[in-house]
Amino acid sequence: MMRPIAAFALLFGGLSMALAAAPADAGQSASWGAIASRPGAYGYAFNHASRDAAERTARAQCDRMAGRAGPCDVRVAFDRSCGALATGNFGEWGAASGATADAAGKGAVAQCEGHLPTEPCKVVTSVCSGR
Repeated sequence: MMRPIAAFALLFGGLSMALAAAPADAGQSASWGAIASRPGAYGYAFNHASRDAAERTARAQCDRMAGRAGPCDVRVAFDRSCGALATGNFGEWGAASGATADAAGKGAVAQCEGHLPTEPCKVVTSVCSGR
């Protein structure tokens, strides 16, 4: 009776060691996203290997949308989640991250509306990155 228990313990111990040796982020290397904006333009990125890469891509896309390089600022960066950008009618903006695009959008609208726009803020973009 001891032999099957000993074999199970050996097998379980080997499995535990194999799991402990596996990288914590295996399959999760492309998980960063970001949203950048400036008045009249925005850009986004998702599934990038690093926060820096996602932010650079979002700023570059924002610059292209604006038609010139300039002060596109990163409004939100997120890892294995979603981000959203909402704008109002006079340049107000809000950005948020959340577990879903809907949650991020609601957070962005709430932040934007905290600036007292005369009309309701609207989500202009939302994007999710690897989970």
